Amino acid sequence: MAANNEIGVLQPIGEIGAIAKEKGILFHTDAVQAVGKVPFDVNASNVHMASLTAHKIYGPKGVGALYVRRRNPRVLLTPIIDGGGHERGMRSGTLNVRASSGSARRPRFAAWRWPPRACGSRRCATG
Repeated sequence: MAANNEIGVLQPIGEIGAIAKEKGILFHTDAVQAVGKVPFDVNASNVHMASLTAHKIYGPKGVGALYVRRRNPRVLLTPIIDGGGHERGMRSGTLNVRASSGSARRPRFAAWRWPPRACGSRRCATG
């Protein structure tokens, strides 16, 4: 968990990612609370997979995303449910196109709404 929504702790994701890289371990983080509120760079943090959601950055509820690194190293996942060819064979079923499209524009809005801060509270001083 990159950021805790209840007590405001920001985990040292970059340091954890460096240790994981040194040991050859794939690193996943729950970045739901961090994205759009604090700087988050998957490359700088050595994150291989990150879970995200749209509704935390003013997007529609029910839309999430899983970032999966495609190179250096490439992360290969095995589907749990077999089915159609959606999402490179990782998901079957009908996609909610309206919600997915709505979530694609939200990161820009969140960046305007929440400038990067040194603390996790929306009320903390910026700059």
